[in-house]
Amino acid sequence: MKQPSDPNIIQEQLWEVSNLLSNAMMGIAKTSEGQGSQFLRDLTQAVSTLNKVKSNVSKQIQTHETQFDALVRIGSAINSSLGLKRVLAEVMDRLVSLMRAERGFLMLRESDGNLKVHVARGIDNVDLNEDEFAVSKTVINRVVETGKLVLTTNAQEDPRFEAQFSVAAYHLLSILCVPLNIKDKLIGVIYVDNRAHTGVFQQENFDLISAFANQAAIAIHNARLFDDLQASNEELEIAYQATLEGWVRALDLRDKETEGHTKRVTSLTQTLARGMGLKEDEIIHITRGALLHDIGKMAIPDGILLKPDKLSEDERALIEKHPRYAYEMLNPIKFLHPALDIPYCHHEKWDGSGYPRKLKGEDIPFAARIFAVVDVWDALVSDRPYRKGIQPSEVKKSIRELSGSHFDPRVVDAFLSLDDLATMLRKLKTD
Repeated sequence: MKQPSDPNIIQEQLWEVSNLLSNAMMGIAKTSEGQGSQFLRDLTQAVSTLNKVKSNVSKQIQTHETQFDALVRIGSAINSSLGLKRVLAEVMDRLVSLMRAERGFLMLRESDGNLKVHVARGIDNVDLNEDEFAVSKTVINRVVETGKLVLTTNAQEDPRFEAQFSVAAYHLLSILCVPLNIKDKLIGVIYVDNRAHTGVFQQENFDLISAFANQAAIAIHNARLFDDLQASNEELEIAYQATLEGWVRALDLRDKETEGHTKRVTSLTQTLARGMGLKEDEIIHITRGALLHDIGKMAIPDGILLKPDKLSEDERALIEKHPRYAYEMLNPIKFLHPALDIPYCHHEKWDGSGYPRKLKGEDIPFAARIFAVVDVWDALVSDRPYRKGIQPSEVKKSIRELSGSHFDPRVVDAFLSLDDLATMLRKLKTD
């Protein structure tokens, strides 16, 4: 039976309207008392038919818009960086809505070859539990084995499933199961059904559903690649971080005089950076830079770095090369480029008298200006074999006096406004 939204039916109805209106116009020309009544009936019938046409056209347009919207949304998911979980939910919700299904679920093929349910949804995007999506494995197995879409308008009367207990037991009527393929390789299946109504899914929807499934498969494949890439990046960052911390431990073991210094200045730099409004993604790079601030000293000979006596001018000049050595060591590592400012520039001074580049004022990277204050603070308040740490109140006074010459005044103000630096110092020493 042809549906009212069939274009052929619409065409027939339009012809009917045309004929009725023609008859009505002819009736006007022959108007008489008796003929007038017939004319009014014909005109009424014409209006009624025309309203039916308008209603059917409106429904067809609305259906096409819904279908188009579903395909557009899946296309958008393909081009987005949505993770797998969100893409699966989007695909399932679009298909349930598109096909006016009661419920649906999506299975993906795992690395062991088995299919696993990843999302199960009902009407209004409600998640379903395992008991609520019992389905016919026969339908799913048929799709997996043949790689072809299965659609039935009434599973109870479909000869393909007459011997299947699950179809009868679950009272399944309208069923649609679609394969998800990438380059002819099955990656999963989508299943939707309606247990209340027959004829919900129509054979005429084959092309639409096939196009939807192709789009969905690409979106899911891309999302999987994105998630895998994210996981790989996280693993790589963990490995990098472990390497950085290993370098720091090596420095601490080499120079016992400053053991623990890196840990303390890194923590305090994070606190100051947050206090000055830096965002967490910026603080990640500042943290790495703080950890590596003295990495260039690995290139300084022990005889100079650990010399207990006063350094000669040449020895001092060599020590002052450690920021440049740090830059040369770290610059080939692209991952650490955003963290280079502190190792390279933390000995620059606000008035331009620092080293190694004689940078001045705001030409000094902001991260390095923050770290410079913290570095001097920790060096002065901490004990050394050749001297006891200076009282925090005295160090605060010295830092205030160096504001505008050695340090960025704005950073000094922010640093000295931190709550109880002495208490923070004690905590860092005991951590």
